[in-house]
Amino acid sequence: MFFNERSCVSDTTQDEARQAMLDFIKVCQAVWQIHRGTTLASEVRLEDMEISPGYYLQQWRNEPANHDAWQFMRKLQRKAPLSGVLPKPSEDQESEYWHEGEPILGLAAAHLMKMLAVSLPTGSRWAAPWLKVDYEILDDDGLTTGSASIRHASEDAHVREHEDWIRTTAASATTSGVQLWEERDTLFPYLQFVPGVEQNLRELPGVAVANVRAELVHLNTAAENWKPGESEPSWVVKVVPESDTRINMGLVDFTDLDGLKRTFSPHVRYQPYQGRIHFRLIADEGRIRVGYVGRKRLTAGVPRSAR
Repeated sequence: MFFNERSCVSDTTQDEARQAMLDFIKVCQAVWQIHRGTTLASEVRLEDMEISPGYYLQQWRNEPANHDAWQFMRKLQRKAPLSGVLPKPSEDQESEYWHEGEPILGLAAAHLMKMLAVSLPTGSRWAAPWLKVDYEILDDDGLTTGSASIRHASEDAHVREHEDWIRTTAASATTSGVQLWEERDTLFPYLQFVPGVEQNLRELPGVAVANVRAELVHLNTAAENWKPGESEPSWVVKVVPESDTRINMGLVDFTDLDGLKRTFSPHVRYQPYQGRIHFRLIADEGRIRVGYVGRKRLTAGVPRSAR
């Protein structure tokens, strides 16, 4: 879970903040009951958060009436700051996220890691199981803008809405690229993989595993629903072709199943590290063949460690 720091910015009274904390802990407990491996990540330590003007969570924690409620939070694994949880961005990449025009860190982290965001119930803007963020990502491909809906909870009813997803995600959690490769036939039955992808996945950084898995699931869904006679699937994720310059440089040529080099131009992106999944369509089989998973290749001889 990623804590939405903006939910602490409010004009609530101390009594309202006290109740908001109790309700927030109930949300954390509800998620914990579904998945006991849950971790709460925040930009600053919870104890250092100002939950009402001039009233800090540490003060709330030290009040005798809140002692029992805080015992659960002591058991819950907590991490701060977010930079200790999120992957370090590439030097040539910058990103910004906003919610209702305001910069947002916790929701941005939840989007990047495809996790649940949680908030103090301190206003109507947080009383929803989904929150929208707008984002801009600037890298050497240029500026990418978009919006996304983030799974969110600030009350028990929101947790119940996401319960199946939490349980399924926890049960099917993939922790390494090795696991992705070894379970590919079960996870992605409508995808094909050229031999080189095995090495790509085995060397995949752990922080990228969840996002790579999600994008491969999207491709698998597209291939599964690909109807005969259609020139390409109906995409459930943004697919873009490679530039002519990079194609002519051979940067998206990979060894195919028959041992021949072929161009795998279409690709989807994943974060972090300007990740790319290159593939090509096998129309006569109704399958998508993956040729590469890794960092954007800058030269034909890009070091394996930089992929």
